[in-house]
Amino acid sequence: MIHQTYKVLVVEDVLLIAKITEQMLKKSPTHTYISTHKTRLADSVAALKAEEFDVILLDLNLPDSRNLNTLTSIIEVAPEVPIVVLTATNSDEIGLRAVQLSAQDFLLKGDFNYLTLDRSIIYAIERHRLQRTIRQLAVLDELTGLYNRRGFNTLNPDVLQRIKRSEARGYLCFFDLDRFKQINDELGHAKGDEALKEFAATLRNVFRKDALLVRLGGDEFVAMGVEQQAGQITETLKALENVLSARNTQGTSGFNLEASAGVTYFDKNGPHSLEELTLAADAELYKNKESRRYARKQLGVDLQPHEDRP
Repeated sequence: MIHQTYKVLVVEDVLLIAKITEQMLKKSPTHTYISTHKTRLADSVAALKAEEFDVILLDLNLPDSRNLNTLTSIIEVAPEVPIVVLTATNSDEIGLRAVQLSAQDFLLKGDFNYLTLDRSIIYAIERHRLQRTIRQLAVLDELTGLYNRRGFNTLNPDVLQRIKRSEARGYLCFFDLDRFKQINDELGHAKGDEALKEFAATLRNVFRKDALLVRLGGDEFVAMGVEQQAGQITETLKALENVLSARNTQGTSGFNLEASAGVTYFDKNGPHSLEELTLAADAELYKNKESRRYARKQLGVDLQPHEDRP
């Protein structure tokens, strides 16, 4: 087993129990624990906002909070930190309810030793990590690593709410790959998958890290977020076009990677309906795709017999 160091927040108002718990942590034969002790919920919340912890040992009954309200308050502040509840109640009911609320484990005060505590902490950290991975997989597209449709539906309300509270402008941009069916039909689905993965990687490179990047399905992609300064998205789309153009000039992959785009904007005055935004972005995408198709025709580029409408 790899020896690791973990930061532990011990939330316990009985000083003797807190001291005994911290002494147990020091006895761990396999890990090093650096503990911080707090006696009140308010102080614990402040500590969680100020620094990062790997695990929380939580007494539910504190001077300023009681029972499961303490747990829900901590989860609200630090949902990504695993919690082991320390309870003085000799009943499985409170422990079970705590676990149902997302605690990873519970221990009865006075009924565990340093080995039990050590094992509980390590299992709590690992279970929490696995649960987080499972949640991420549920909202991620397996092929590209971008968010999938479920992830988009889960996260786009956050963007809409940010815009309602901001003076900044939000954007919703739809993409689809030009002549993607031709790549699949002529070069095979493996090349099609390669095109999708490469385009996803290009979106990551040209958009800001805080953009919500999504593969809705097939060759349909979405970027959504907050424009940090006027003209940012226009410049980003130009950058995307330039990157793809330079890539195609090299001609090393056997296919061109091109994309049509349609963008719409919104601010705190609206529209706030995702349906309205989707219709507007889709209409812009269709216009862009038609203009690109016309340009290829003027240049004498062979068109796919049935290019799908976005």
